[in-house]
Amino acid sequence: MGIFDVAASSLFVSAASQQAQMDNLAQRVLSGALESFVAKDYDQAITQFRRAVGLSPRSETAINAFDYMARAHLAKGDSQAALVAYEQAVKIDPGRAETYVSQGNLLVSLERLDQAVQSYEKAVSLDPSPANRYSLGQAYLEAGRYAEAEGQFTRVREQEPGKPNGEYGLGLAYARQGRSQDAIAAFERALAVQGDFSYAQVELGYVLTDSGERDRAREIVDALQPRASDLADTLSSYIFEKTPPEMVAVGTDSSFPRASGPRTPLSALSAYLANPGDQQTFSMVFQFSKPMDARSVENVMNWSITRSTDSGRADGYNFGMPLPATEISLVRFPVSVSYDATFQTATVLFSIRQNDAGDGTLDPSHIKFAFGGKDATGLSMQALADEYTGFSGFA
Repeated sequence: MGIFDVAASSLFVSAASQQAQMDNLAQRVLSGALESFVAKDYDQAITQFRRAVGLSPRSETAINAFDYMARAHLAKGDSQAALVAYEQAVKIDPGRAETYVSQGNLLVSLERLDQAVQSYEKAVSLDPSPANRYSLGQAYLEAGRYAEAEGQFTRVREQEPGKPNGEYGLGLAYARQGRSQDAIAAFERALAVQGDFSYAQVELGYVLTDSGERDRAREIVDALQPRASDLADTLSSYIFEKTPPEMVAVGTDSSFPRASGPRTPLSALSAYLANPGDQQTFSMVFQFSKPMDARSVENVMNWSITRSTDSGRADGYNFGMPLPATEISLVRFPVSVSYDATFQTATVLFSIRQNDAGDGTLDPSHIKFAFGGKDATGLSMQALADEYTGFSGFA
């Protein structure tokens, strides 16, 4: 070996030794930075993470430093600086799937979905694990790429047949597409694998509610309440929001004598109807099951006041018997309606006019009050609770 070969070999050993020393120093600096990070001294931690990178810029230590640097920036609310940290980590080691997953998670939180999909796709290409495929499937979902999401969740199910994640993801994909029955079946399969999978129960509850199966959804609320009360409350609120409004009670301050039966003389309703042509305004106060759209309630065209036409003899106006010649008719629409948001009540004012002979009669118990408006969220009335008569109640 020549003198130059010996010198070159020594130089190489010396350089390697120096790099090892730098790597060790970088690792010690990283350890100190992590202590600052845990103590929530994020500015100090970031400074130390940068120093660790500077000491060993191409090492595993540098990648870890960038990862924690990103987390520190996020803790300070600086998402852009966190993204830069992940980009620098990717440049050092473009073959590390974990970095792309972290980058994708951040991009999703920033609603930069197309870029997030690219990050997750890169992670899956490097490591097609069920966890990475699941993350990619979720990103596809958020980006509206449902067929691709189904593909990833199907692969997750194949890779982990004894776990519920694949079926859960498929349920989410089906639900987003309005495929309610498919979604219900997928969530039920997930729960067959893991009965206490709370998020699958909640999502199943959402789909059941949207499908009109609110009683089944309420059973899920009851099942969730002991172990996941926050999720139970969220689902309960959703069910309430999606349940059509109902008229549930008549206010005691209503002035119309709705219990009076057929052939009631108008003069018996009010002393102000004793003479021919007299007119009197009456009120009916209805309580709703949930907050209503005030403009909808107060629009008199959404109300109607008519004789009951129910088919049963007892339910029909005048018990289904022929009307006497003295029977008067009511104006179909109220004079006015006011809505009280505090008590969720509507006060319906309408007029009754005595006939020209002064002997008018009425069947108050079979006057039907109907409302066809909407609640505060735009839902139409429950078909079985949008009408009222004094005889039959709400229907």
